[in-house]
Amino acid sequence: MKRIIICLYVACSAAFLRAQDAGAAFQFLRLPISSHAAALGGDNISSIEDDAELSYHNPALLTNVSRNMLSLNYMSYLQQTNTVGVGYTMSMGDRSMFGLRAHCLDFGSMKNTDAEGNVVGNFSAKDMLLMGTYSFDFSDRLTGGVSGKFIYSNYEQVYSLALGVDLGLNYYDADRMLSMSVVARNLGGQVKTFDGLHEPMPFNLLLGVSKELAHAPVRLSLTLTDLHKWKSEDFYNSIDDSWSEILLKHFIVGVDIFPTSSTYVSVGYNQLLRSELKNNVRRSLEGFSIGAGLQVYSVKVGLSYGKYHIAAASLLTNFSIQL
Repeated sequence: MKRIIICLYVACSAAFLRAQDAGAAFQFLRLPISSHAAALGGDNISSIEDDAELSYHNPALLTNVSRNMLSLNYMSYLQQTNTVGVGYTMSMGDRSMFGLRAHCLDFGSMKNTDAEGNVVGNFSAKDMLLMGTYSFDFSDRLTGGVSGKFIYSNYEQVYSLALGVDLGLNYYDADRMLSMSVVARNLGGQVKTFDGLHEPMPFNLLLGVSKELAHAPVRLSLTLTDLHKWKSEDFYNSIDDSWSEILLKHFIVGVDIFPTSSTYVSVGYNQLLRSELKNNVRRSLEGFSIGAGLQVYSVKVGLSYGKYHIAAASLLTNFSIQL
């Protein structure tokens, strides 16, 4: 009970932090790692699956993952940008799990110009993450988790280092097939700044719920994101939005369909992505995402497609195997 109180206190205290996402560093930490979460609208913290990548979105979900699971992920994201990652999970007793993960976002090669605009060469930019996650079952229904992050970003001649922490709680009632979660993500700060000016971390406070239907192979998910703020001129462009429009920007909805016990098909919708990236001249499927997954023995494969802009989309794939 003492551990539960401490986790709840820290997570709830974070809700009172002032939002400064427009000036926050390390925005790559907001990108999805799990193809399943990406298919469900870009983020999900409450789906109960044997999926190591979901523990990146909520560290409390790691206890649902099989031990000795090796996972790989790759995402093609906007122009030349690509992400690649590897993770491994291991058991630490009957009620706890530990996982390690390394992740890199590569922006590709870009032109280096002088003050007059003359091209003098090329340079590269990268974001990297090393993360360790620990998850513990407080009871048959309540699980807690914590992730420690070492973050490094290098852009041409400047670089920055940071330390971060994610905290998560999950309540799962197997009889009612109901899962509820709360996550405080990216607590921490910079150890080495880019140019001497400290920038905040991209903090996010989330609530999530997932419910499987009793008489159909369907699971519904709702994720409420950025709950530590309501109206932000810098991030949401919501000064002129109505109350209902602002509310919807905090909602991510997703639906899972399970044709068989070893397959799933997912669709999701993210109102914030659609409102920020839509084209007023020509409408497309901005904010919508879709994905599917397959398990064959101890091998699992997941794939998702997200439409972020009329001219850009993202393809994310996961591969995992129990060694």
